[in-house]
Parts: sequence; structure tokens; C-alpha cells
Amino acid sequence: MNFWQKLPKPFFILAPMDDVTDVVFRQVVARVAAPDVLFTEFVATDGLQSAGREHTLQRLEIEPNLSRPLVAQIWGANPDNYYTSAKEIAAMGFAGIDINFGCPERGIVARGCCGGMIGRYKEAAAIIEATKRGAGQLPVSVKTRIGLSEVITEEWASFLLEQGISALIIHARTVREMSRVPARWDEIAKVVALRDKLAPGTLIIGNGDVADRAEGLQRVAETGVDGIMIGRGIFHDIFAFSDEPSPTTPSHRLGILLDHVQLYETTGNSKPFHILKKFFKIYVSGWRGASDLRAQLMDTSTPDQVRTIIATAEVPEAMLPVS
Repeated sequence: MNFWQKLPKPFFILAPMDDVTDVVFRQVVARVAAPDVLFTEFVATDGLQSAGREHTLQRLEIEPNLSRPLVAQIWGANPDNYYTSAKEIAAMGFAGIDINFGCPERGIVARGCCGGMIGRYKEAAAIIEATKRGAGQLPVSVKTRIGLSEVITEEWASFLLEQGISALIIHARTVREMSRVPARWDEIAKVVALRDKLAPGTLIIGNGDVADRAEGLQRVAETGVDGIMIGRGIFHDIFAFSDEPSPTTPSHRLGILLDHVQLYETTGNSKPFHILKKFFKIYVSGWRGASDLRAQLMDTSTPDQVRTIIATAEVPEAMLPVS
């Protein structure tokens, strides 16, 4: 059942992003240029085992006719909730479970969760062990960073590699650095070397500042990682995972936006409409007049208003430079 071992190398993954990689956007990306693996949004184990359960369960919706492995990424503080949540997730049809030890959101880190778990070896070991027990035969991976406020790549990665996880995803910055400094891919290369010594069966995935597949392949050649995870790059290029150049026109991109809006409606997505607006720049940029059109779309409050504006928009037949 360990899908990680069946992936062609190098493989590419769409990173988990809160209020981004929901069941709607995953379907859009899979239709346009599919990665090899998809991740859910962040799923709170403590929320899943609380009165807020129904709201949290929405993050675990699985798209119909899924053709790629889908991994549920979980976070929290209580090992018992990790165990119970992993047991539930294992019965839902996911391909794997990933533990979030990397999110840098200040409030969460202050609670000792996600990136706040870095360097807390006893607590982290208990969470990994509980998740593995709950997951049963489902593979468990960890996504983390190279330190909290200081770089402790070798110490922290060595500890994680000794936990018997299937894959280790390294974002090449510390928690405190957020995304303010360039990713340190030389640190990821150190993790690959450690893996070769400590846990040859664990896959290493690099993350940080990768714009598209071409750049990812360069990072593979430089570091020896097994796979690449792309996050913010998808906001700059919806075709980021394409293995060849993808010529496109404004009309084509607007068509993808309309598909996105349609999926938002047909899936019965309970998220408020304004969440959709963060995606508009993906589709509406790169041609003269795109910023004006995007401003109009940002003033909408319903899917029908989006359709009306796009239907009446004048866009060039071919890409033009932005003025």
C-alpha cells in the first residue's frame, strides 16, 4: 500500500496550502497539468476530534474519479487525536498521511504545533508513533523545515529519519524566516546524504522557491532528491507541472477560471465566495488590460457576476506584454 515506492523518479507534488488546495482547486490543477501527487489542505486533528468536527471533515473531501495519489496532511498537539484521526483517514480512501511539522503561522507555532514542533524530539516522536499506529498500512510522511529560529538541519533530519517514515519533505528555510529569504537547497542536499546513511528506504522531497517542473529538475540534479514539491509557483503558472511548454491565450486562461468557478458551485463548496478571489491572478495576468479586468472580478460577489464580466470582456487573441 506504500504508493511512495511506486512513483517514477523524480516525481512532482502540489504542496498543501490552506484555503488553496481544496477539492476544487486540486481538480483544476489535475485537469490543466497534473502533478504526480496531491495533498489536502491542513487538517486539524484536534478539530477533527472536537465539536468542530463537521467543519474539519470538509477538508477531507475526496474528488471523484481521482487519478493521482491524494495525501491527507494533518496537524495538532495531542498524540491521541493523531491516532484517532489517522485511523479514520485510513478508512476514507487516502493514499497516505503527512504530518505537518513546518507551517510557520505564528499563532500555531506559539502553541507548539506545526513548525513549533521542530526541536521538540520527545513530543514529535510521540506524534509520529501515534500516527503510524492509527494509519495501519497507510504510509506516513513528515513535512518540515530546517529549523525554528536557527538552522538545525542535520540534527532534526537525522531524528526524523530514525522514525521509520516513508517520506521526508524538507522546506529549505527556518520557521522564523517564513518565505522572506531564498531557500537553502544546500541544506536539502545534506538531508539526502543523511538519508543514504540512516534510512535508505525513506524518500526525500525538496520544497522552496521552485517555479515549475524545469526548475525542479535542475534541483533534482543538484541535490539528488527523489521528488519536488511546488507551492507558490502554482500561483504564477497554472501549468507549473507541465513537462513541456504550454502556450496559452487569455481566452484559454479565462476558460480555466470559468471551470474553477463551475467546480466551486457543483461540489457544493461551503467556503465563502471571497476565497475564490485569491485565485483570480493565476488566470487573469500577462496581457494588456489584465489588471483592469482583474479589478472588476475582485468586485464580484457571486459566480454569475464572474461569468457576466468574462462574457463581456475584450481580450486579445494572443498574449501581449503587460503595459
